Amino acid sequence: MSTRSLISLVSAIHNLNDMGLDCSDILKKYGFSMDHLDPFGLIDRATELKILHELVPKIDDPMCGLKLGQKFSLVGYGPFTLMLMTAPNAYEACRMGVQYQDLTYLYGTIELDLSPNQSGLNIFVSPLPDSVRDFLIDRDIAGTYQLLLDILKIINETVELKAVWIPHSDNGLAKEYEAFFDCPVIFDAPYSHLEISNVNLGQTFPQANPLAFNLYKSQCDALLLERAQTSSNLADQVLAYLELFEYQFPKLEEVATLFGISPRSLRRHLKDEDSSFQQLLNQIRFTKAKTFLSKTQLPIEAIADRLGYSEPASFNHAFTRWSGRSPSHFRRSN
Repeated sequence: MSTRSLISLVSAIHNLNDMGLDCSDILKKYGFSMDHLDPFGLIDRATELKILHELVPKIDDPMCGLKLGQKFSLVGYGPFTLMLMTAPNAYEACRMGVQYQDLTYLYGTIELDLSPNQSGLNIFVSPLPDSVRDFLIDRDIAGTYQLLLDILKIINETVELKAVWIPHSDNGLAKEYEAFFDCPVIFDAPYSHLEISNVNLGQTFPQANPLAFNLYKSQCDALLLERAQTSSNLADQVLAYLELFEYQFPKLEEVATLFGISPRSLRRHLKDEDSSFQQLLNQIRFTKAKTFLSKTQLPIEAIADRLGYSEPASFNHAFTRWSGRSPSHFRRSN
């Protein structure tokens, strides 16, 4: 599984701490310390999600994701920042930002959509557990907007938003979101989207430098290669990620995208560890099924649906194969 910079987690931790949320115990649980958080360190995505999975439900402010995303900027991204600033123009900087998005904090993939009168930035969100989904959607779209503002500030241009799409409900806060972005906001959208009035993206950057640009670009390539090295415990990390989901589970292709590797590489690495995606998925399903059967009164049909089975009979067969007992027999015994 690819690693990512700790900078977004460090920023979130410090800001949450300033807001009065004590994060120290949760950090300690995962081997980190408030006093020794290195923004230049690396973390795998499963661990970062597990930390956020415990932190986010403790946040009282429903606008917190937007506020934290607003604090992101070009500062702190090392050669990625320098590559963008030495690009020929804003268009090339935006294009490089999309091409090298794996060096950012995003949980999803971003696309640049250009048209004659207005442009768009689309973020296709990765499968995320419900505990952190709305928070990360808000953080990522606000952070992307802030990065765009910083890029255009180099040529003394600003961003006029025409509309923002958010792929979750308004939670009764539609007016607050529209005030934050100062434009109409469409909720329950298929993906995140920033619709922007066109500016002169071809205007030359004052810091444009072809030699420096190519140097920083090669450093970004080296960082991507370094972070793409898959660790030896990939199966454990996939398991930790799947564990965060309460209902429908992501598909292998979606997990591979989140982990920064191809589906073929994911299969191969898991096979090298004497595992497979289906085995890990079955392990998680079995664990959660036992919890639902012994700790809740949910009907077996509802449990089957939560675990991603289209038919209760398929769940019954799978559970009997795993445990040697039918779900109803297991429930009576427990």
